[in-house]
Amino acid sequence: MAEEASEKFVDTVVVEKKLVQEDKENKEYKDRMVIRSYSSMILLIPSFITALVLGIVQIIMNRGITDVELYQAIRGSGHMNIMGIVFLIVFSLNLILVAFDFNRSVTIIIVLLLVVVTATLLLVNAYTGFLTGGSGSGFDMRIYFSTQVYFALAALLFFILGFTFLGSLFNYYIVEGNELLHHKGIGGGVERYPANNMSVVKEYPDLIELLIFRSGTLVLTPPRSERSIILKNVIGINKKVKQMNEILSRLKVDIN
Repeated sequence: MAEEASEKFVDTVVVEKKLVQEDKENKEYKDRMVIRSYSSMILLIPSFITALVLGIVQIIMNRGITDVELYQAIRGSGHMNIMGIVFLIVFSLNLILVAFDFNRSVTIIIVLLLVVVTATLLLVNAYTGFLTGGSGSGFDMRIYFSTQVYFALAALLFFILGFTFLGSLFNYYIVEGNELLHHKGIGGGVERYPANNMSVVKEYPDLIELLIFRSGTLVLTPPRSERSIILKNVIGINKKVKQMNEILSRLKVDIN
């Protein structure tokens, strides 16, 4: 009987320790979250992926190609010409995405401009034939890039994106307990704000960024603060706000 009682006591202690550990883990998860803001350069990820993929594909397709086949590849429906046009379209749209915030009014204006420009190009081509090489027999716009250009652009974009992610790795915000902490990077120190009655506003200045990256802007206004903290390009913004709501709900934080 004594042995059975001791075994039950040991089992009870082990279970209680596990429950305490789980409670601590859940508490650490719920009472702390990291918010990172990225620069607009993060929006160049589609161009980086496109340049890298097209460079690899072009290496494979140009392996063992003759001079005559290479000349055909850069004309009309040749694979180098098609890939060059695809990259130009992706890169152009990517630059437009970085340069403008696509709210509803801007999106409508840009779509109308694209329609007008396309119609103008087709009209001019009907009289000059510059898109068809003057022959009028078919599409002959020559926009192609060498494999070295694709990889050079991919390397450049990789370094830009790398420094972007590296900067956010050291410069970030933490919501912990009843405080908002701003880690300012190496040697920058930590700035503390009270989280009680802090106003958190979630904004979507760019609809396309929201669709592609699920990102948006967070505007944090700590109490008795003269300025608001604006965090742009917060990836997974809806999930972040939900976690923040769970952490700060007991502090009666106003989340709009």
